Amino acid sequence: MGIPFRYGGRGKNRTGTGSALGSRENLKMKHQAPDLTVWEQRLIHQWRALSPDRRVPNRSGPAGSAGASLRHTPSGAPRSRGQHFPDSSALPPDRLTPAELDRAAADLLTLQRGLTGERHLIGSVYMDESRRLGAYLLFYWFTSYAQTWGMLDMALSARRALHNGSGAAPFRILDLGSGPAPCGLAAADWLRAAFHVSEIELTACDQSTLALRLAGELAQSAGVTLRRVAPWRAGPDTIPADTYNCIVMGHLLNELWKDEPDRLEQRTAFLEALGNRLEAGGILVILEPALLGTGRDLLVLRDRLVRSGWHILAPCFTQGPCPAAAQPNQTCHSDFAWKPPRIVRELERRTGLDKDLIKTTALVLSRSMSRPVAVETIDRLYRVVSEPMLNKAGRTRLILCGKEGRIPLSTRLGEGFPAEKVFKQLRRSDAIFLHQPEQRETGLALGPETRITRL
Repeated sequence: MGIPFRYGGRGKNRTGTGSALGSRENLKMKHQAPDLTVWEQRLIHQWRALSPDRRVPNRSGPAGSAGASLRHTPSGAPRSRGQHFPDSSALPPDRLTPAELDRAAADLLTLQRGLTGERHLIGSVYMDESRRLGAYLLFYWFTSYAQTWGMLDMALSARRALHNGSGAAPFRILDLGSGPAPCGLAAADWLRAAFHVSEIELTACDQSTLALRLAGELAQSAGVTLRRVAPWRAGPDTIPADTYNCIVMGHLLNELWKDEPDRLEQRTAFLEALGNRLEAGGILVILEPALLGTGRDLLVLRDRLVRSGWHILAPCFTQGPCPAAAQPNQTCHSDFAWKPPRIVRELERRTGLDKDLIKTTALVLSRSMSRPVAVETIDRLYRVVSEPMLNKAGRTRLILCGKEGRIPLSTRLGEGFPAEKVFKQLRRSDAIFLHQPEQRETGLALGPETRITRL
């Protein structure tokens, strides 16, 4: 359900999205990928600064082994046996030592179970514990950053919408439930790449004062002015009084009123209140976990917001009811292929966690459209919302989502139609123009005149 920013990993560099839907030329633009290497060094520095008293010694030996110099306390914190702990200046600034990786991997697995396994940490102030926060910094911080950047890149109208409201300085971003601000800082970096904005103010709100202290240091290193609001809880506490060009919510909405029978009504009212904080042309970015329950809740909210006058900039091309929400036990999510930083790859190897693809159910919204959408253009625009599937008849098919809802596009590979080469490259989240497909009883199909233009 979104355009991947494939600058590495499974894909190649891709042209991103344009500023409006009025013409195909407007959909073309030069794409810039985020520089995660710079952030990797900053986050490693902050990880070490969180717990200098428990820094593990640099050691030799095979990566991933526990090492004879370490033993574990009941809390899981490694303790040295008379070893000298080197000063941070003696440690490599751009990577962790094997012993540091062992400790970080153990902390990450504990955090992962609390967030995506048992989920007992959801809604708690878990980032006020330094080891949990450290594990988040080295793994989930990068994925939240990449999800935000990817969704902004996906929004075909986001550049024009933001540009219309970007004349005044500074450019203001509000990050709700920010933690150490991966979403807010990703939005700041993206805005700089899109508009060359020099002055950005980021307001970060979170329950964890420790996470916000780190957010302040990260923002300073990135040249972003940060205003911290802590402790802050969505719902009971008021939204900071100001207007903003961009509001981001990273994996927060599903935590609000989650056990209440009227949770969707309360979330709708909360989002409507946020809309009153948006500048003209401002946008709201909502990221949620790619799970059935959280995903369906967001799609139901999507339809409610559209009916009340919001405009969906991504991932949807049309403003009709979501076809996934209309079907029981269905949801829809966006995939982003990326080149993970080295620290993420190292932790993947030690923990078995896989982040080759980053998944999220997410929306980019605006209060109003910046330009009318040409109907003839929308009629040919589709989002790929499935992986390739082979049916019993030997035809490969993809599910597309467009103005008429979800519809299959299929072909029998090897028939030699001109569009087959592009068809074989399509994956979930790609956006395409589809020219002259053939109509079949079960959907659309490639034919001799069919052309696919991938955005």
